[in-house]
Amino acid sequence: MTTRPYGNLQQAPGTSQARRPARSRCGRRVLAAGLGAVVLATALTACASNTAPGSGGQKKPTATPSTKTKAPKSPFAPPRLEQTWKASPVTGDLLRTKLLGTWRTDTALYVGRGTGITVLDSVTGIQLGAIEPPEAGMSPCGMSDGLSKGGLGALAWLKGDPDSGKANCDRITLIDTRHGNSARWTTTVSAEPLRGKPLADDTTRLGFTGDVLAVMTGNTVVGLRTDKSTAWTWKNPGVRADKYVLNWDMTVGPDRLAVLLGTEHGASWTYDIATLDANGKQLPAAPEPMPTPPGGSIDLVAAAPMTALVRPEPFDHTTPPELITFTRDGRVARRIKLATQAGPATIGQVNMLGRAERYNIQLTENTAYVAAGDSMSLDAPTQVAAFDLATGAHKWTRPVGLAARPRFVGADDETVYVLGGKGVSDMNIYAYSAKSGDRTQISTVKAPDSLLMLDSMMIDYAPGSLAMIITGPGPGPGVLMFRAPLS
Repeated sequence: MTTRPYGNLQQAPGTSQARRPARSRCGRRVLAAGLGAVVLATALTACASNTAPGSGGQKKPTATPSTKTKAPKSPFAPPRLEQTWKASPVTGDLLRTKLLGTWRTDTALYVGRGTGITVLDSVTGIQLGAIEPPEAGMSPCGMSDGLSKGGLGALAWLKGDPDSGKANCDRITLIDTRHGNSARWTTTVSAEPLRGKPLADDTTRLGFTGDVLAVMTGNTVVGLRTDKSTAWTWKNPGVRADKYVLNWDMTVGPDRLAVLLGTEHGASWTYDIATLDANGKQLPAAPEPMPTPPGGSIDLVAAAPMTALVRPEPFDHTTPPELITFTRDGRVARRIKLATQAGPATIGQVNMLGRAERYNIQLTENTAYVAAGDSMSLDAPTQVAAFDLATGAHKWTRPVGLAARPRFVGADDETVYVLGGKGVSDMNIYAYSAKSGDRTQISTVKAPDSLLMLDSMMIDYAPGSLAMIITGPGPGPGVLMFRAPLS
C-alpha cells in the first residue's frame, strides 16, 4: 500500500515522518487498486482539536486570514455584542463531523461539515434547510472558501463509506445561493492515473478566481466555468513523469493560485510551490523549492497576498516560524522570521476537513499580524505583533490583555481588529493602528472570555455579527452567534 503521509494517518513503510507537513485535513490519498487498511486517528487532540503551537497538529480557533484590503464597513463593530442564539451540539463521527467551511449571505450562515451542509438564519439561528447531495448515499468532502461575487458556491461529494480506500471526492456541484440554493450543475473531476492506477482522495480543495472555479485533485487543478465547461487544466510535474508528486494544498486569489506539491524521494519528501495565473498558466516554469527544517513543515497561508508558512519541529519552542512572501510570478521574495519581544509568534490553526488550516494570521497587502507570548503567563502575556511584508521588518508589538488568546477578525490598510479579553469576564474587540500599534477598544462582546481559550472553535466575523463555530463534536453548542442588541 502507498499512502499519502497526512496528519495521523498510517504512513507507507519507509516514508519519512520528519519532513511531512502537519496536515489539518486528516485526509487520505491512496492508489485505489491494491489498497490495504488505512488507520484513522481517533483522538480529538490529535486530529480534530487545537493545541499549542509546536505540539504537532496544533489547531487554534481563529479567523480566516484576510485577503482583502478594503476598509471594513463603518462602524466595524457596534459598541456592544450579545449572544442572540446558539445551534445544537455537534454529534457524530469524530472525523466526519469536522468543519468543512462556512458561507455568509445577507440573511444566512451556511455551516458545512463532513456530515452535511446546514443553512441557518443569521438573525434567529433557525435552520432554514440543508443542501442535499446530488445522489443518495453521498456526503460532502469539499467546500469552496467563500462565495463568488455572484453568490455561487461549490461543494464536492463522495459516495459510499468515506473511510473506504476507494472513496473518491470527485463530484463537484455549483450551488446558487441567490436562487434557493439550487444546483446549477454537478460534474466529475478526477485526478490523472498514477503509475497506471486510479488516484483517489477523500477530500478536495475548491476556490473561485473571478468566475472560474478551481478544483484541486491529487495531481491536477481544473478550472470550470459557471456553465460547467472546462476553462483550463493544469497537471503537476508528476503526471508526465508518472512520479509520486501530489498536490497537498491550494489557495485561490482573485488572479493567482498557489499549489503546494509534495514529491516522494524514496524514504523522504521534498516540497515546492507552483503559482498559476487566472488562466491556469504556471508562473514561472518551475515550481519554487520550499526547504524546511528537520521535522518542520511548510503550509500555504493565502494567495492574496501570496504567502506560505514554515514552522519548526513540534517541540521547538524557541525557533520562530517564518512567513514567506512571493513575487507576482511566484518566486520567493522574502523569508520573514516571526520573532518579537514577547518571543516567537504562536501560530494557531483551526483543524478542518477538506481544506488547509485556518491560521491566526491576519494579512493585508502591506502587513502581517501575528500573536506572540503565553496566554497563561502574567509576566509575558500574549501580545499582537506587526511585520512589514515588503521589508520583513518587525513594526511593533502591543499587549492584548491578561489571560487572553487574541483572535484576528479583520483588517484594512490602516487598522487591524482583534478579539481579546479583559482578563475578567467579557471579550473585547480592539482596533490597532497599522502604523503605530496604538490600541482603541471599539466593542465589548458580552460572553465569558474563557471562550477564547477553546481549541476547537473557529471565528467567522462580519460587521456587527460574530459567529463562534465549533469545528468538531463536543458537549457545547455547535454555533454561538453574537449581534448588536435590539434597541
